[in-house]
Amino acid sequence: MKKIFTILSIAAVSLVSAQNLTVNSGFENGLAPWAAGTGSAYTAPTIATTGAHTGNNSAMYSGVTATTGFYQNVPVTGGKTYVISFWYKSSGDDTDSRLWSVYKNAAGTAVYTTADATTDAFRTNNGYLPSASAWTQYTVEMPAAADATTLDVAFRAYNGATASFDDILAYEKGTMAVEDLSKSKYSLVKNTVVGESIAFAKTADIQIINIAGQVVKAAKVTEGSTLNVSSLVKGTYIVTGTVNGEKVSQKIIKK
Repeated sequence: MKKIFTILSIAAVSLVSAQNLTVNSGFENGLAPWAAGTGSAYTAPTIATTGAHTGNNSAMYSGVTATTGFYQNVPVTGGKTYVISFWYKSSGDDTDSRLWSVYKNAAGTAVYTTADATTDAFRTNNGYLPSASAWTQYTVEMPAAADATTLDVAFRAYNGATASFDDILAYEKGTMAVEDLSKSKYSLVKNTVVGESIAFAKTADIQIINIAGQVVKAAKVTEGSTLNVSSLVKGTYIVTGTVNGEKVSQKIIKK
């Protein structure tokens, strides 16, 4: 398979893009299937309708008075390596929020692939997410145990914290879906050379992929809406989505 930085230069080519295992990754449809947990006393985050990383919504905890969190359980294949990537903001006393994810077996029991919690990337290496006043991306990967069947993509917030989460992705590393970049009768974006935002011509759940094949943004967009991409570095990207049941992929250049 050709490298993505090579194939971008020709008109009808193949594109690699990871399949996001999480549903409603940007909270544009409310909270579900994300839910309070995994602790029994945990409370659900608020769906904030302003100040999102992309789209309109994000998940937020504010004025937390006890350890809390939320999660979504997704299917995985034992022995494979998975990536979790998300955007967050977190403020407090630097012990405010964590990625707190874990693989589980068919019985629903946690199965770990590290003997030492300080090397468990899916549990923030037994530490906390660095404080961040602006939206910040955090990406880690971990192999699944041979008997793992699901993954809790989970987050925690702690006493005194204000923490927000958006555009949460979980996908298998190295397993890519091939999409056709040949001409489609539909256009997702109005202009293929963009600045601070992308204007969309159709309603779709979209992903933006960089030249390394990494999903850098995921959002639900509507016809006539714009998506802020000021956080992306200048360069070439692919925008993918489904319009009227047809896969559409378009190359854009951010200036």
